Amino acid sequence: MNKIYTAFISSAFSSLRDERAEVINTLLDYRILPIGMEHFTVSSNGEFSDIQDLIDESDFFIMLMGQRYGSCDENGVSWTEREYQYANTKKMPVFVIICDELDAIMQQDPTALDEDQLKQVAFAKRISFARTVTKEFDIKKIVSQFLNNSTFSKCVGWTRTEAEFLTPEKLEFWRKENSVFDIAGTWYHVHLSDEDETYIRVGTIKIEQDFSPDRFAELHFEGMNFSVDHYDESSGVLRENKMKSSRFVGEYTLKKNGEIFGIFNSKRMFSGTFNDTTVNKGTSRGIHDFTIDVTADRTDFIEGEFHDEAPSPKLGRIFIFRDINDRNSFLLENRRDVITIK
Repeated sequence: MNKIYTAFISSAFSSLRDERAEVINTLLDYRILPIGMEHFTVSSNGEFSDIQDLIDESDFFIMLMGQRYGSCDENGVSWTEREYQYANTKKMPVFVIICDELDAIMQQDPTALDEDQLKQVAFAKRISFARTVTKEFDIKKIVSQFLNNSTFSKCVGWTRTEAEFLTPEKLEFWRKENSVFDIAGTWYHVHLSDEDETYIRVGTIKIEQDFSPDRFAELHFEGMNFSVDHYDESSGVLRENKMKSSRFVGEYTLKKNGEIFGIFNSKRMFSGTFNDTTVNKGTSRGIHDFTIDVTADRTDFIEGEFHDEAPSPKLGRIFIFRDINDRNSFLLENRRDVITIK
């Protein structure tokens, strides 16, 4: 979706209405929203925080300079100059336009100017990169040239998202319609190998997800893996060997077709073997590739593969269940012969 950007317009508002209107019209042609002093009131005690907030939230700073320096703070510095000074402390494009009326008095004898005009001329001369309006280059051309030469990729901007315009009722309806993609919470997994039936790893995976229309696809996984010690048949509990553990974290993307793909980083706390290959303890990284059944009303089972890439390549399958009893039953059905049962 196309982003919309914002530009803070700084000027002595009362004397440059036509010039501001021309800047605003040009900005709108570029899908840039104008923000200026007319959107807030400076408090009587001279606070500047409201102005700073608006500049902070803007992508561009454009200052129009007319013949008036404008009202000043207790230090004799105009609000416009303070805005300009503050904008220069931010990492944002700053652009200054000298309008006809200021250009005219800059050509006059200084003795013919009043104190306010002298301050404005001195201020303008301190800005070496300011552009002056001419017959050949009017405000529209100057602003257009500035925007055409700007690097928008460095601007934050904002994007209209579906979630911003959802009422609570519509959001609840969306969640019901897309409940199959709601996979946040604690899951119970088993890692298996087709080549080595003795390789069994179990544990938990915590999935974090903002279940909203524009964020549901961004997933964060945190998992723990343990070797299986034994299955306690009397209590129905699968006992884990806590001394043989590893932990992994990763960022994943959930697609509309039910595919989940992500890269994980793991810390293994013990050494062992995998398909006759020695696997030492330490850190590793790899890829997870899962799928969910998007035709169901709710997801209770996720199936996928793990691909440990470095330093010890491993490939196997993962089965994840919402219910720990379903995980245990699945494991007993497929690996009862190699699990110690007590």
